[in-house]
Amino acid sequence: MTQVNRYLEDKAMDHIDHALGRPVDPRSETYRNYFYVIGDTDLRREMASSPHWQSDGKTREGEYFSVTAEGRAALAVHLKAVGDKHRRWIVSYAGYQMEVVAISRAKARYSKWLDISDVDDSLSFGQFQRNSKVRLA
Repeated sequence: MTQVNRYLEDKAMDHIDHALGRPVDPRSETYRNYFYVIGDTDLRREMASSPHWQSDGKTREGEYFSVTAEGRAALAVHLKAVGDKHRRWIVSYAGYQMEVVAISRAKARYSKWLDISDVDDSLSFGQFQRNSKVRLA
């Protein structure tokens, strides 16, 4: 999982982030890249004239847009400027290496313990903590 649950106050950057599926790193390949705008709106005109978007086709009701490489780069710069702390971490436990997105090593470990403890309710956090390792991906 490489997506993040976040909201960006800058609406233009939030639209780019949303179109890409809110990735940890917008410059990398994302599972999605589209934004559909219905009607003849200011948003549609702004996207059509922005170097951050390209049109991917029109329908009777609206237009599909995708984020350009320039838009991805702009979002990466914006995320750094606002201090977004989300990172990809690898949590190793019982021979498995599991990726998780979190803002700290401790939160990555705790998030993975929550996932595992759903299927192994006998695993205490203390046991998991002693027997797991966490590193940046």
